[in-house]
Amino acid sequence: MLHRIIKLSRSTAPSSSPLWATVGQTNNKQTTMKMTYLIIGIILAGGLVFYLTSCGNKSTANEKKSTPEQDTKPKVHQTKENAFEGLRNMAFTATPEQLGLSMPTDKTIVYGVVMDWEMGGATATTIAYQTGDASLYLSSGGGVIGGGQHQNVNSAAKQFVSLAQSFLDKATKTELTPLPSTDEVKFYLLTNNGVYVGQEQMKNFENNSSTWSKLFEEGNIVLTELRKTSEK
Repeated sequence: MLHRIIKLSRSTAPSSSPLWATVGQTNNKQTTMKMTYLIIGIILAGGLVFYLTSCGNKSTANEKKSTPEQDTKPKVHQTKENAFEGLRNMAFTATPEQLGLSMPTDKTIVYGVVMDWEMGGATATTIAYQTGDASLYLSSGGGVIGGGQHQNVNSAAKQFVSLAQSFLDKATKTELTPLPSTDEVKFYLLTNNGVYVGQEQMKNFENNSSTWSKLFEEGNIVLTELRKTSEK
């Protein structure tokens, strides 16, 4: 499958931070819950830059036709600036109609989730929709777009959004969508009746005291599956 790769600007990336690290397992007296926390960032040591990968995007009409051998190679395009803010804002504007979804008029239904995770001055934003579409954006410049075309990501994204429905009563309706504060995770639930938000501190996920733990765990599963597609 052809992957279109966009190299992002290096100017906004921190000098060092972990890429994909697994930390921590939490326990309680009744059950052992394994929580995989993916720490995502940008490393510039030696001039290393991460890439924003668009999985399976179709070529535009004005692109030159390539041979089958050429199609297996990534196409790299330099961008002038970090696209994080614009891409994240677009996630909130996606409507059920644009996604091809039919929503009831007598119920509030979650059709998408935007999970913002602050970590050491950078934010990882995971986006998933009821359709199975999913993407990951990094505020430091990079991520994975279009992961929902992979079955593993598609299934994980649908499960994440489906579970979010049961958290709607814990969330508050909002018209603002700011990034999380230090060591905080925000869950924006996109519904046919507006956007709802819930938030939690990382320390409460780590000590297994958060009522949002299950949703956070499902969000991390989406991250894991997106990571797998970026490594193929």
